[in-house]
Amino acid sequence: MTKIKNLFQKYFLYSIKSTINTLYLPIIIIFISISGWVSSMLATAQIEENAYKNVNDTIFQTKNYLDYMLSDVFQQLVSVSSNPRILNLVGTERAEIKPEYYVEIDKSLQHVYSRYNVIIESVLIDLNQGEFSLYHSDYNSNPSISYEDYFNLYEGSKEGFYWRNMHQDEIFNTNDQVISLFRLIERGPSSDRGIILFNLRDDYFEQVLNKSLIGENGYLTLISPNGKYESKDVKSEYQLDDKTLHSLQHTEDESGEFSYESVAGEDMIVIYDTIEANKWKLAAVVPESEILNKVNYIKHATVFFILVMIVSAIFLTSLVGKYISKPFEKMAKQMRTIKRESLALYDESSGPEEMKILHNGFKELLLRTQTLMEQIQLEQEEKRQLEFAIMHAQINPHFLYNTLYSIKGLCDMGLNKDASRMISALSSFFRIGISKGKEIIPIKDEIEHIEHYLFIQEMRYGDDFSYEINIEEDILSYNIIKLSLQPLIENAIYHGVKQRRGQGRITIKGYQTGDTIHLEVADNGNGIEEEKLVEILKEMEASFQEKKSFIGIGLKSVNERIKIHFGKEYGLHISSKLGQGTVVSILIPKTKGEINGNV
Repeated sequence: MTKIKNLFQKYFLYSIKSTINTLYLPIIIIFISISGWVSSMLATAQIEENAYKNVNDTIFQTKNYLDYMLSDVFQQLVSVSSNPRILNLVGTERAEIKPEYYVEIDKSLQHVYSRYNVIIESVLIDLNQGEFSLYHSDYNSNPSISYEDYFNLYEGSKEGFYWRNMHQDEIFNTNDQVISLFRLIERGPSSDRGIILFNLRDDYFEQVLNKSLIGENGYLTLISPNGKYESKDVKSEYQLDDKTLHSLQHTEDESGEFSYESVAGEDMIVIYDTIEANKWKLAAVVPESEILNKVNYIKHATVFFILVMIVSAIFLTSLVGKYISKPFEKMAKQMRTIKRESLALYDESSGPEEMKILHNGFKELLLRTQTLMEQIQLEQEEKRQLEFAIMHAQINPHFLYNTLYSIKGLCDMGLNKDASRMISALSSFFRIGISKGKEIIPIKDEIEHIEHYLFIQEMRYGDDFSYEINIEEDILSYNIIKLSLQPLIENAIYHGVKQRRGQGRITIKGYQTGDTIHLEVADNGNGIEEEKLVEILKEMEASFQEKKSFIGIGLKSVNERIKIHFGKEYGLHISSKLGQGTVVSILIPKTKGEINGNV
């Protein structure tokens, strides 16, 4: 195993360039191959989906159009055959039929024939075995109809309406193929019968069904219980076999799709829907190979694309490897000139040659880290002093003493309820201040903390000041370093509102701008002189070791804790105008959830 590893390093990992080529090329090739395969599969699936959708759309649109036209024609037949004048003529002797009856009925028939001539080839009314006969046709031939053929063959319809699929027009003795829609009227004796018939043009259906091409050998067909009509000449290997035709004629499903194998072994797809006007099935019959004829093209194109990408990746990876390794080779040559005494460090015996040289050179750089150790120790010491400052801020004996003394005064005066409320506020104040050792708490808890603090101070100082807290609801769930606001409010009380005559006011606001949260503590005290404010701001940025003349450890602690945790762009900002008051703002970023580490 070791020998194989050494040989591998010798011939494949001997330089950065060879390492890049050895490690990246297989990954790139695998990635390109997988991407190509996935793209091919997705494209194939999309092509199949689109192909089936196109056929379904063709069926849907053609079915709706035919349904509209056939329903309209059927309504005309119903209207004509329901004419009381026509119904009254059934069983009437020819001699009793007045000429005006012919004119009236012929006018109605002429109207239907003219209006629907695009689909109707001929119309016929024949009553009483030919005693009364009117017709309109594209041909001049006289119609001849066999009552026995129609009345014996067609039965079962309550109203006598029937549809007949494509057949030769034997009534008008033409060679035309027609679809017939007719009504059989029968009253009493066999002679009291009549036929009202509309012949529909085959070229109309041919035009409609062939309007949307669905492949070279695909076609639309109309299927009825008494036959089928194919929109174009179809090769025998693509025609519906008897079993499939019988299945479509007798299926109870309104629509659907299925596949079958033709007599020639061709896989065929059948998608069908039902025409509501006559309950015939409109079916699309398409060879599966034509629906998916683009799939093989996509597969071949994908393979070619993958090969081109792999060749390009090999070439580009070689160039990139050369480009990346060149600076390392130059650095390695420079590091060979280092002559300083090396620190103790483990020897690097594996990896590319350039990396070994860099490793030996970095031994020399370790000497420089010694100059940074003292600075790190000073920062750690400052951090420890900062932690001490936090503890000092948490346990303020002076505040605790004054609060307990106030509680005692309330008890002495018999104001036990006020004393109880003050004790509850004090306990909640310290509970939140402790926070189970957590340094980071939600803003909601920090606001609750200062509410207890302000309540206690208000109980102590009575009418010396009032306060208002206005915090946006949206920021309450974000994090803040605990005990950030209390020192600011304490300063606002003792160095702001208590230094002025009359009642002071403290306002605490919280809002957000972008990704930054602003918390402001404003008072209407006497404000700060401009020169003093400049000194305060300087002391805010100074280290803990430097002596402070204008600010206490509380404000300095809050500012440093925020900067250490969130970054130097955050912290405290102080603005003040003499005679108007002071505003101290906390700027922190939006953070949520548990945060590791203490401040």
